[in-house]
Amino acid sequence: MIAVAEPPLEFIPRGRQAAEDHPGPSEPPLPKCLSAEHLLLQRLQNVNISSATEEAQEFWCIREIYDDYEASYERAQRRQQLIEQTKKCGPKAAAATQLTSLPQQLLNPVQQRREEPMCDYIVNNEEELYVNKNTVIWTQGLNDDDDGVYKRMCFTCDTPVKFACFLNRRFVRGRLAQLRASVQPEDDNLTAICVVDQDALRVYCDDGDDFLANLDFPISKLWQTVHGLLLEKDSSNALVSHLSIPMPRLFSMSHPLHEACPVILKTSTNSTGYMTEPEYSVVFTAEDSDLVLLYDAKFFKHFVARLRKVTPEEVNYVSQQQQQDLLTHTQQGHRGTPGCTSSILSFSSTKNTGATPKRTETSFAMPTPQNFSKFGLSQSQSFSGVLGQSNRASLASPLSQLQNSISQQSLSIKDMRKMTHVKPAKPIEPEMCLEHIWTENTYGTQREFCEMATRAFIHTDLVGQTYLCYLLARSCRLQMVLLNGYDTSDLQLSTLASTLPAKDAVGLQRLHMIAVLDPGGNLILYTGTVLISKVHITPLLTAPTTTAAATTATTAAATATPTPATAPGSAPHTPMQGTVASHLKASSSSSSFVEVRRSSLLPTKAAADLNAFDEELELHMLSPIQPQPMSYTQKKAHNICKALRDPAGNRLTLVYATGRMLRIALPLLNDTRLITRCVAALRQVLNPSQFLHFIIRWYSARNPPGSRDYSIEQEWQLFRSTLLGLMGCMAASSSSSEQPDVDESYERCATPPFQMPEMFSGAAQDEPKKRRKYNDCEAYTDDDWEFLLMHTTFAPCGGDASHAYSVDVTAPLFRVLPAVFYGLHMLYEDLKLDSVFNSGLIYLGTFLHQLAIDMQLDSYIFHYHLDFPELTHKTTKMTMLSSEHGALMLYQELLRMPAPSIYAQLEHVLLGREEVVPYSYVECINERSRNLVQLVSLAMHGHTKLKHWWQLLELFGAVQSNYPRRPKRSITADIPRCHQLLELLLCMQLTRRDIERLPAAVHLIVAEALEKARLSPPMGCSQATYELILRPELAAHAQLPFLEATLGQPHCGRVYKEDSLSPRCAPSSGEWPMSEPDAEQLRHDGMDNMDTKLLRLRFPDDMRVEEVRRLLNSAEPVAIEVQQSPGTSDHEFIEEQEKQLFALCARTMTLPLGRGMFTLRTLLPRPSDNMPMPKLCLVGREPIKGTTIEMQQIEFPANMHMWPSFHNGVATGLKISPQALDIDSTWIVYNKPKTQANNALEHAGFLMALGLNGHLKSLSFMSIYKYLVKCDEMTSVGLLLGISAAHRGSMDTRTTKLLSVHLEALLPATAMELDIPQSTQVASLMGIGLLYQGSAKRHIAEVLLQEIGRPPGPEMENSVERESYAMTAGLALGLVTLGQGESPAGLRDLQLPDTLHYYMVGGVKRPIGGSQKEKYRLPSFQVREGDSVNIDVTAPGATLALGLMFFDSSNVAIAEWMKPPDSRYLLDMVRPDFLLLRTIARGLILWQDVQPDNEWFQAQFPQTLRVHLRLPTRDDEQPEDNDVDYEAITQAYCNILAGAAFCIGLKYAGTENPVAFTTLRAVIKEFLGFPGTPMGECAGRTTIESCLMVLLISISLVFAGSGNCEILRIIRYLRSRVGPQYPHITYGSHMAIHMSLGLLFLGAGRYTIAKTPESIAALVCAFFPKFPIHSNDNRYHLQALRHLYVLAVEPRLFLPRDIDTHQLCLCNISVLEVGANEMRRLPIAPCILPELSTLQQVIVEDENYWPVCFERSRNWHQLEKALELCAPIDIKKRTGRLSHLEDPDRLKSMLAQTLTTEQSICWQVDVNDLQQFASERLVKPFLSRFLQTKGTTLSFSELAKRHQLMLLFYNAVVKDRMHLLPVYLTLYDHVTRQMANNNDVWQVKLIDAYLGKSPSEHTLISVELIQMMQELFKVQLEGSTRELCVPLREFLCQKRLEPSYVACISAQDLQRVYCVINYYNLMPDLLNGVDMSNGPINYLRIMYEFQQLNLSPHTIFGLLKIFQSLRCAFNLE
Repeated sequence: MIAVAEPPLEFIPRGRQAAEDHPGPSEPPLPKCLSAEHLLLQRLQNVNISSATEEAQEFWCIREIYDDYEASYERAQRRQQLIEQTKKCGPKAAAATQLTSLPQQLLNPVQQRREEPMCDYIVNNEEELYVNKNTVIWTQGLNDDDDGVYKRMCFTCDTPVKFACFLNRRFVRGRLAQLRASVQPEDDNLTAICVVDQDALRVYCDDGDDFLANLDFPISKLWQTVHGLLLEKDSSNALVSHLSIPMPRLFSMSHPLHEACPVILKTSTNSTGYMTEPEYSVVFTAEDSDLVLLYDAKFFKHFVARLRKVTPEEVNYVSQQQQQDLLTHTQQGHRGTPGCTSSILSFSSTKNTGATPKRTETSFAMPTPQNFSKFGLSQSQSFSGVLGQSNRASLASPLSQLQNSISQQSLSIKDMRKMTHVKPAKPIEPEMCLEHIWTENTYGTQREFCEMATRAFIHTDLVGQTYLCYLLARSCRLQMVLLNGYDTSDLQLSTLASTLPAKDAVGLQRLHMIAVLDPGGNLILYTGTVLISKVHITPLLTAPTTTAAATTATTAAATATPTPATAPGSAPHTPMQGTVASHLKASSSSSSFVEVRRSSLLPTKAAADLNAFDEELELHMLSPIQPQPMSYTQKKAHNICKALRDPAGNRLTLVYATGRMLRIALPLLNDTRLITRCVAALRQVLNPSQFLHFIIRWYSARNPPGSRDYSIEQEWQLFRSTLLGLMGCMAASSSSSEQPDVDESYERCATPPFQMPEMFSGAAQDEPKKRRKYNDCEAYTDDDWEFLLMHTTFAPCGGDASHAYSVDVTAPLFRVLPAVFYGLHMLYEDLKLDSVFNSGLIYLGTFLHQLAIDMQLDSYIFHYHLDFPELTHKTTKMTMLSSEHGALMLYQELLRMPAPSIYAQLEHVLLGREEVVPYSYVECINERSRNLVQLVSLAMHGHTKLKHWWQLLELFGAVQSNYPRRPKRSITADIPRCHQLLELLLCMQLTRRDIERLPAAVHLIVAEALEKARLSPPMGCSQATYELILRPELAAHAQLPFLEATLGQPHCGRVYKEDSLSPRCAPSSGEWPMSEPDAEQLRHDGMDNMDTKLLRLRFPDDMRVEEVRRLLNSAEPVAIEVQQSPGTSDHEFIEEQEKQLFALCARTMTLPLGRGMFTLRTLLPRPSDNMPMPKLCLVGREPIKGTTIEMQQIEFPANMHMWPSFHNGVATGLKISPQALDIDSTWIVYNKPKTQANNALEHAGFLMALGLNGHLKSLSFMSIYKYLVKCDEMTSVGLLLGISAAHRGSMDTRTTKLLSVHLEALLPATAMELDIPQSTQVASLMGIGLLYQGSAKRHIAEVLLQEIGRPPGPEMENSVERESYAMTAGLALGLVTLGQGESPAGLRDLQLPDTLHYYMVGGVKRPIGGSQKEKYRLPSFQVREGDSVNIDVTAPGATLALGLMFFDSSNVAIAEWMKPPDSRYLLDMVRPDFLLLRTIARGLILWQDVQPDNEWFQAQFPQTLRVHLRLPTRDDEQPEDNDVDYEAITQAYCNILAGAAFCIGLKYAGTENPVAFTTLRAVIKEFLGFPGTPMGECAGRTTIESCLMVLLISISLVFAGSGNCEILRIIRYLRSRVGPQYPHITYGSHMAIHMSLGLLFLGAGRYTIAKTPESIAALVCAFFPKFPIHSNDNRYHLQALRHLYVLAVEPRLFLPRDIDTHQLCLCNISVLEVGANEMRRLPIAPCILPELSTLQQVIVEDENYWPVCFERSRNWHQLEKALELCAPIDIKKRTGRLSHLEDPDRLKSMLAQTLTTEQSICWQVDVNDLQQFASERLVKPFLSRFLQTKGTTLSFSELAKRHQLMLLFYNAVVKDRMHLLPVYLTLYDHVTRQMANNNDVWQVKLIDAYLGKSPSEHTLISVELIQMMQELFKVQLEGSTRELCVPLREFLCQKRLEPSYVACISAQDLQRVYCVINYYNLMPDLLNGVDMSNGPINYLRIMYEFQQLNLSPHTIFGLLKIFQSLRCAFNLE
């Protein structure tokens, strides 16, 4: 019998108190005066006629929260790292840290089910979910916590809650999050609850998420499984009363937001269909299992099904059945035969299994027979039951089938309903299938004894067998079905169930036990089917104030005594009867539990008639004084426990008949780690019955009634004696047990327990046997008591016992004694390798030493003596084991070898001795030993010898064979050895902390290998890998692929980490992006956030960013500097000023385009922020007087500012980064301006910008409608272009419809004519092009081709801005067919190239096709175009369409069409500006031929025409030729060169190509020099200006994002040309100038241009080389399209950040281009990388930083993700270096550099040198605490110690190996210890072996230092050898040191003797054969004899030292 762990407490659900305080659901307030009918209506509405009112009002469930302290510490560490990561990554990155390209088994180590017994070091807490009517209360924590405080959350529903349960996190997490969580399960500790009320299922998570799912049907029960929830539909509602086929009754739900899908049932006969039977009900599911236990009420049997995902075949099969049903129903119509109906109704009355038939007035329409037969087939399983007993194969005709099915089980009305005709809706596809796998065997049980289980659970016992247990409460039986292969795919259930008598039972999952309430009301613990012990429950001691206690009990019972609907696994109990209150009244006179005296806590022997409650009561209440008399019923009510509930961890609740509940805690298996390890070791060597013997004995001995907390020593002694007793080593030699000898306490240990075979016999169904078992158990109580009394004295075991024990050969573990001994020895060796267990070794060592003496195992005795020399004093046997006993034992061969020693084995591995015996490895015992042998052999000898020095030892039939095997480990063969070691460490799941716990020598070996890996790390590995090799920056890179878009969300109170948008002056508060500066600092010019740290790093030496900001500022008045000349009147002067202002306005109005580029994607607004719109200021200011000047006197266009305002809106919208969160409909509408017309224009642009950055995808359809319905031209343009850009290339149908409304050509001919502005139509055309980009969709291409040549209509339709329309149609067509050429077969018959050529060069008009052809039958009345096509309108679009269509196709034929004319005659045929477009198109087609050099550039102009050019460079002035058209040739020259420049700009965009720069800069200078020369006069200023703009755009494209200063100067010069003297400088010129300025500083220097075909096309659309003349000019090109450059933008910014300081920094990087052999050094980073597709490697090559390499196919994705999000890339500074900013000339860190690079070791160190490294972590504290000793006088030894520490520290710091300092210091500790022990000796020996044998040079550890330390040790050892030579000789000449001799040596000397013995590998009896006769020692002869003994040189050296010392000693004598 065992006692409970803590005194039981009365249990009151914690939520009850909270529920009383909770106000409950809020009632809607009643209006003051209600009219009578309203009141009536409301009352009628509140009437509820459903049965829900009878539901339980209060229930709760409890579950355990558990944790392992060590694991929780590690988790805390991980959480810390995650918080760190989150600063960089955002919250959702947490779970996904390891999904990289390593082999899967490394990344995702299989979670091992560690079956550790439940022990004290496991945190054990619980949480409770309490429901009271509408309120749910979720609490965490125990009542007995120190402060009694626990986490509490309350939720209230509008209707009473029906179910509530805890959810497993899989259900709440989506698929992706599950994937991430599976990779790192421990990081994901989300908990969630599910609450179901009348109409909805709600899920609440503790991280704040909640979900709401409406339920379409009433639920009768909610079940949790590993695949989500199962919802069981009320069986009464499973049939719609007068309709269709039966509805499915079981639904699955895999996520709160997914639909509930019907579950398919696949029966044992393999028939598949929905589960529709009302007879089936679910009994049990578990949240971590896929097994479902169901009960079939038709056959009275339980069956088990497995829940799995459905296969597509099953889905098809079920849906086909449904369709066939539908088909037959609809064919039959309602041709029912009334005659038939009545006959069938007569059957229904005989139905005896279902409910009674309904009223028979219901008339049925009976289907015709073939329909019925079809039904019978499809719903086969609904007739046959799960067991498939009705055989259908023989049924012949449909009618006989009907007869058959009716005769087998009579037809109910419910079955009849299946036959009526209803057309159901389209079914929901099922997700889950229940596959039948087992049916209960009820053979021989009568029908009336069959019942449905009330509760079930899955139980894994202590030996790893898993059972499905279900409780049949009425017959008091617990059925246990053995599950073989649980948790694997081949699960098998045993056919026979074992039975235990039980009134109630709960599974204690973590204790691996079942608590059973037997029919007599006793609480008994079982594991599997084996009884462990009875639990003695101390009655509750109540307070003396009896009335108070009684009243609390009464109130508890009065609150509708709870019907405890327990955890999801168990069914609710029946509500208490009404007699409770009377019981309580009866007992209220005395206290509710009779007051107990102290003595009654002692148990006693009692006749155990289990059914006699009186005796049972006496057993509990035994006391010298008679208890007060009680009435029998009262006794019965108080002491009869009637139910168990709420198991959690080791706690459960007992429910008594009075309604009181007690919460008890069962004792744990043990308290200390050491015993846990020992128990795990025993599990490896014992078979299940032996192991259970041990566990039962140990559990009872550990926790007898009245036991107390044991100290570690006491618990160990108890363990030891239990084990010895079971092995038969503690049986007393004397037979008379009367002698009160102390050690007889163990006699009880030796009594064999109840017969084991009986325990294991399957279903023992006969009651008496069971009863006998209990009596057995009861008979122990006396002994129990005596045993306990004996144990309280705890006699010292064995040491000085006066006699030895005899052996009990019948003891259960006697025969396996060798295996137990060997197992524990292997464990002992393993514990040496973990510094945590060092203090526990002496316990295990002493125990094993004694056993070794008993078994006369000399090598083991010697082994323990070496470890603990004090054991040499014990030599007496404790147990009389003899050779006869040995013959009876199994596994003797294990002990025939010499004692295995892990250190010796490691030494063999290091020295490469291959002939030694492999070391035995037993799983779970010495895992660490095997790991270290493997690690060392890999480090020394490579992967080929990995398995050479160890072997797996498995004992047949041990318990462990029930557990799944460990997964095999594998490492890659063809990688460097240090990387293999890394992989192995990861396989072993060893972290840096585990490595630090290894012995110093092994730590050093592993650390050196890791150091190699640190210098050349593997690429693309997991975060854990890089944490092992201490490269935090690489670990941070492993995070990069999971970076979230929350990069710049406000840094709330965390470490401030700089990123690409951090302002130059770091914020003082934690706000982001900057602490609100003073108002005067803000300029409100839309560029306030542009002064970033990044731009300062990129351009540190000048003010170019400030200058750009000044040039682009459109929010301040411009300065008007006009001097009033004498003689001008004021009026004229004001006019003069206003003219100047008007000219300047042309410039100001184009500034937003440039600002949009400069500030592109630089803002992450908060959802609550309003976007400020900088104003477009069109007024001037007189600089001297400061007066404001406005345009009042002069004429100017009224709507001049319309498009500029639009651009201003676009610029503001483009600031918002695509990564900004929460930019949804609400936010967009929230930012809609409320006033002024001007703002509407800006908002139109704002919408377009949001679309370009992809945010309009989230704009709701309703909002789009609200915008468009106003028919505002600008809003429509912005919105249509924005939505198309957001859905680019997606062919989204909704967007297509939206655009079609605005395009006549896409509407049917009969559509109503809409008056749509031209610009809206143009925008829609472009939108279609973007939406269908690259799709080559035939219909779209046809329409767009038609639109290029669309004529003006008769009524002047399509006559304004036709050029713009045709051009956009051409561009759109180019986008749709982008780069496809003639490949799409669907477009062949359209003959696109020919038609486009016709549009380009002209020809006779062709008839119009398409839907609108009727409209254009008549020519226009105003626009007379004649019979030929108007190429002035169609040519630009057609030319560019051809260029884009054949982009990069190198199609020479098409390119020929684009060739410029090479004769003067042909030149007259083409407009010069068309030559510009043709040159661009030609460049696009022959993309590969475009070169950046001047040669290609000049070759574009025909050589034949070059002679007629009047170039200023030509010396020979040719005579003017009158018939030469110089103007045409010159204009052609300008346009062709501009086109060629544009091609170079497109092809080399963003590359910063120096050749292109030279070429383009030269031509710009040439063009700037044209005015005033013959060239300038011939070409005309306008032509030169427009071409110059194209050149400027081209050079800016090449240097996009680079901020090139020279181009900035050209731009600054060009934009200064303002005023009347520059009439040719138009609005368009300024637009081009500012766009090129924006390009240079694209996105604050963070972006550049991509090189994809889509990007090139977008650039062609945006920079179409015909710029507007004035601000409203859209004639040739819609101004809104200028912003399409955003679609070509790409981030490629390499942004380094110091991982220690979190600040951006400078570093040198190099790239290796594809196909190149050597690296190319880039300008210092941060810089823009070349296009990624051209690179193979990107390397940080900087002597100040650790190298980092990104390589294609390895860790390239990390780089891609970092660039995509402009995320900083962390790098780590080397020791003693300063960054480029702190030390640009590298002079300050000169000393440190010298120290770090020198190879020799420094033996004299100055502390001041170390101050150089004070910036390193740990340096300052170590210096100040250990090494700076000013003002204290030190002794010589202290000075020496300080000097040595300084050396070690200096070495660690200077060589950047601070992590090796612990190894150095530990070694130093080993060699300088006062009393060296065996462990110290072994460390020195292992390091000796390592340094002596290692194949490679040890460049990475300071060998000289280590050798210095070893010398210290050897000197000390040699001293010991000299002093102790006499005892050493004794040892060498005898079998062992005689105790008498040992007694005369001091303990210290003994220890030193053994150190020498171990160091020199000396053996006892070594000198027996050597003649040691007196006289001079002949060394040569002795050497010869030693050689005969095969001694190693090391040992011989030691022996000679001893002889030498002996000789000296004798000489002295």
